Amino acid sequence: MFAVGSCFAERIRTALNGQGFEVGPPMQEIVMDTERFKIDRLPNRPHMDYFNSFTVRQEFERYIGEWKQSEDDYWTINKDPYWGGNTIYQDPYRRMVIGRTPEDLREAVFHCNTAVDKGISEADLFIITFGMAEVFRNLSSGKIACQKPGYSGGAGEFETEFHMSTFSENYENLKKITEIIKTVRPNAQIVFTLSPVSLARTFSDNDILVANSEGKGILRAAIGQIVREYEQVSYFPSYEIVMHNSPESFREDDGRHVSDWVVNRIVEAFVETHADLN
Repeated sequence: MFAVGSCFAERIRTALNGQGFEVGPPMQEIVMDTERFKIDRLPNRPHMDYFNSFTVRQEFERYIGEWKQSEDDYWTINKDPYWGGNTIYQDPYRRMVIGRTPEDLREAVFHCNTAVDKGISEADLFIITFGMAEVFRNLSSGKIACQKPGYSGGAGEFETEFHMSTFSENYENLKKITEIIKTVRPNAQIVFTLSPVSLARTFSDNDILVANSEGKGILRAAIGQIVREYEQVSYFPSYEIVMHNSPESFREDDGRHVSDWVVNRIVEAFVETHADLN
């Protein structure tokens, strides 16, 4: 399996691993050189979040050679909380990938790409979870950044612009992802899911509840349309399972992230309904 997407995808991946399934991409195979680079929460949590359909699409386009990140496509952070220097360098497209030098950053990105490529090339089942429709466009490249500006002390405030993505854009992203998978792994099945984790904040002019509802609605409608058009694509209703049992589905400490018992129930249902795909 290949599981990618929002933070909820990590919960699903961890639960499936616990049941004995092999789920990539194999981020745990990356050998960390912590004196030179930092890759998200590795090695403690071998996962990388991709919160929107644009960043997922970009990874698949990179895999087939339609997009190649230039060597100078990085952000400079004029502070160094990790190694005690004055400047560090950040990858715009993957969550909190940091290097002490541009060369260190390029090596970290290379390791990330290698793990993702291996996961794609070996998967028979793709589980892709989408989380939000609010995105930030990198002004220098036109590509979509992985995170909001300033996330976890990173850059992006002056390098990006906010964009509220549309149904059409997300539909095209899902269609492109599907077509690439059909080309590189023609016998693979694709399962799209929608993350039930709500927005922590909104960059739109809407109230947070309105913004969250609109964003989830855009993504859910796009997924539904793709499922109707492609036989090998299905939708698994983890979002509906969680919301139907709300608020009991969510952790009491933050009211946003899904409780472990609910994730376990979702994985049990997924394995039962998709056993013929594994």
